[in-house]
Amino acid sequence: MYLPTLIEYIKLTVLNQSKLISEARLREAEISGDRKVPWGSDDHVSDLEKRISDVEYWKNKCPRGSEKRSYYRGVLSHLKNELKSARKTNQSLNEKQKTEE
Repeated sequence: MYLPTLIEYIKLTVLNQSKLISEARLREAEISGDRKVPWGSDDHVSDLEKRISDVEYWKNKCPRGSEKRSYYRGVLSHLKNELKSARKTNQSLNEKQKTEE
């Protein structure tokens, strides 16, 4: 039977801890006002909706076919994908809370 040495055990422990820390950071979102909130929270979804509204406003002010409009279209696409993901997470969080009650 193989028993890991103390050094191997420490390496495994540190590796597992770093994975947990990075997973926790991945599940956070930075919203307006430099606040960090859980990914998919109501605040996060609301902030994304406001950002999308702002980007759409500025995109529509640009002339069609311009480089700026193209840039805003790309930003808008990225934000909409984030919003879709955040809404899915929000929905699963809300369902989880309902089952716990």
